[in-house]
Amino acid sequence: MLRVVIFYVLAFVFTFVLGWAQFAISFAFSLPQWGPGLAALVMVRVLFRQDSQPLSIFDRQIPVLRHLLALLIPAGGALIIYLINSARLGSVDNSGMPSLAWLLVLMPLGAFGEELGWRGYLHKHLNTHANGLLSSLVVGVLWALWHMGYYQNGPVYMIFFALLMVSYSIVIYALVVDTGFNVLLATVFHVMINLTTLPSFAIFNRVDFIVVSSLVWAVIAAAVVLMRRSLFLGQRVG
Repeated sequence: MLRVVIFYVLAFVFTFVLGWAQFAISFAFSLPQWGPGLAALVMVRVLFRQDSQPLSIFDRQIPVLRHLLALLIPAGGALIIYLINSARLGSVDNSGMPSLAWLLVLMPLGAFGEELGWRGYLHKHLNTHANGLLSSLVVGVLWALWHMGYYQNGPVYMIFFALLMVSYSIVIYALVVDTGFNVLLATVFHVMINLTTLPSFAIFNRVDFIVVSSLVWAVIAAAVVLMRRSLFLGQRVG
C-alpha cells in the first residue's frame, strides 16, 4: 500500500510540474500525461530499484493477434457507443477536432507516458497482492481521479467516468497480464480508445455521453471477467 501511495503522489507532483511547463512554453505537447510514467521510473530506478520488477516496454514475442485485439476491441466498443449516440442525438459537430500532428505523434507519446505508470508499474505491482478484479478496480479508480480536468463536469460525471476507467482497466489487464504488463501493448489499446472517441469529441464532457460510454464498456468488461473467471477472481500470492 505504501508504494501505491508514493507512486500516486509522485504521479500528481510530476503531472502538476509538467502541466506548468507546458503552459510556460505554450505548446500542447501532452506533457502532463507523462506524470505517471515519470513516477514509475522514479519508483523502479531510484526509490525501490533493488526489489522492483523491471518495466516491460518492448517484447517481440507478443503475438500479432494480441496487438490486433488491442486495436479491435476499442474500435468495437466505440462503434456501439457511436451508434447509440447517433440514434439519440443525430450528427455531432466535431469542428474542434485536434490537429493531425497531435493525432499522429503527441497522442501516442502521451498514451505511452500514462501506460508506463498505470499498467507498466502500478497494475504490475498490485497484481502480486490482489486478484485481477480488485487490482483493476484500484487502478481504474486512481486513473479516473488523476484526470482532474474532468472534475468540472460534476460528481455524477466523475462516478460514471470512474466506471469507464475501471472497465478499461479490466479489459487491458486481460490483454497484458501474461506479457509482464507490456507498456507498448497497453499503449496500443489506449491510443485506439482516444482515436475512436474523436467522433464524439464535442460531447465527451456531457453526462449523458459518459453514462452511455461507461455502461457499454461495463458490459464488455463483465463479459471479459465471465470468460476468464480464474484470471480475475483467483487468489494472488505476493
